[in-house]
Amino acid sequence: MSQSNPAMDAYLVGLRNQHAVETQAIGTIQNQLGRMKPYPELHARMQADKGRSTTQAARLDELMAKHGTSKSVAKEAVSGTVATVAGFAHAGAGDSMLKDVLAAVGFKAYEVASYQVLLTLAEAAGAAGDTSVLRQSMQEEQEMGDWFDSHLADLVHAYVRQQAA
Repeated sequence: MSQSNPAMDAYLVGLRNQHAVETQAIGTIQNQLGRMKPYPELHARMQADKGRSTTQAARLDELMAKHGTSKSVAKEAVSGTVATVAGFAHAGAGDSMLKDVLAAVGFKAYEVASYQVLLTLAEAAGAAGDTSVLRQSMQEEQEMGDWFDSHLADLVHAYVRQQAA
């Protein structure tokens, strides 16, 4: 990091942090997918979301490389461990699907806000050329968050039907 451009330094840290967030999302979703099989629409959406997170992580890799940096191995290791723990945290609970959905709703809001911060940092750092890539990822996260918002009642009803079966 250089003292000559603290905004760029902050932006690069933000890119590495967001890459770790996407890595955590991929691991968490992977751990949850098995519990979502009884809910086909949710399962399909979460599989697609995992794919989007993988694409978003690759985009972040490209942005970091463009600026001469790369992901933080330490942050990736911690994120991977957190994802493993988070993915299994609800595994034994009878209402694990509901807990997983609630966690996903909160995580989507966090991801959208993280991308908003990155957009602001990119502009402050003079990396306005990166904003279209960041905005695309933010919109994808918002779309999934909107899907959760519009399907939350349906998911709860599906859970109740599954419990009654």
